[in-house]
Amino acid sequence: MINKKILILKNDRAGDLFTSITLISSLISHYQNVTVYLSELNEGFSFFFNKALIKKIKFNLTIVNKILVFIDILFNKYDKIYILTPKSFYFILPLLFRNIKFYAIVYDNKKSFRPSPFLRKYLYKYKIVFRNKINLKSYRELQLELIDDDINLDINHYALNIPIIDQKLKNLLPKRFILFQFRYLFFKELNWEIDEFNYLMSRIKDKYEYILFSSDIENNRFSRHFNDYFKDNFSIIDTNNYITKINENNNKIFYLENINSQNLFYLLKESEINLAKHGIFSHISYFFNRRCHNLFNFDIKSKDDYHHQKISYSEWYKNMNFKFSFLNKDIKKSVQKILRNI
Repeated sequence: MINKKILILKNDRAGDLFTSITLISSLISHYQNVTVYLSELNEGFSFFFNKALIKKIKFNLTIVNKILVFIDILFNKYDKIYILTPKSFYFILPLLFRNIKFYAIVYDNKKSFRPSPFLRKYLYKYKIVFRNKINLKSYRELQLELIDDDINLDINHYALNIPIIDQKLKNLLPKRFILFQFRYLFFKELNWEIDEFNYLMSRIKDKYEYILFSSDIENNRFSRHFNDYFKDNFSIIDTNNYITKINENNNKIFYLENINSQNLFYLLKESEINLAKHGIFSHISYFFNRRCHNLFNFDIKSKDDYHHQKISYSEWYKNMNFKFSFLNKDIKKSVQKILRNI
């Protein structure tokens, strides 16, 4: 292993972290001294990086965060820094620290660039994600091209700590089940409520005997309304305390109350198929090579909208070979689309 100091700036969302997992694993495998910045949204997956130093800062950088990052770089004298989340502040750093090699993913829009062409001159190496035309390679694939030729690609993730599911947790799970992620904002955008959720569950149950589902934790009264309903009307698997509570009215549909990142990671591997709005379920399923059906709710009103969504898809999911459904407010038609694919 090479004795150089490497800094990885990845205080991003949880799903985004998994797009960078092979790059991070390759760097940890090659270098002795790697530091990774994570956010409150993805630090739950820090268990991967037991061979690296983990530091936590906000997803949305505060002034204090920016000062701490600047001081860290000033005094730790990193050899290489990888900018893997597009914070404007990060792209100023190469201008200030000329002796450090900066690697980054940059973005081209129709009328703007992040960072500007001027600031790009101070990056040692960068790859472009296009948001004005279809990408030939995904964000995941482009990151791997940031790796220098002398570094072996760790495609099997040997440098990561990949834990095995606890037998006590596995004993709580059905032998076969579908895993669904409820996301309040996704339902809100579709104008779906509890009745639509119940209809979706009842139709999925026509194909799968057991359904497990998780919920986003969102601090608003509407999401709490859903979560309270789930607790009162469905069976519960408490993955943190290894407890199952059976609701006789729904004894084969289980709400995963307050599931943490590591246990969600386990269940995504154990499930027969994963079903969710595109995001973290998609990327962890890809990591495990598990079946995943992605749900989209794009509001397509014009050819420009359609083209924009194709560009977005090429950025995040190109070459992942997942099936997907485009949903609308009509719950019955939407569920028919889902059932044809799961």
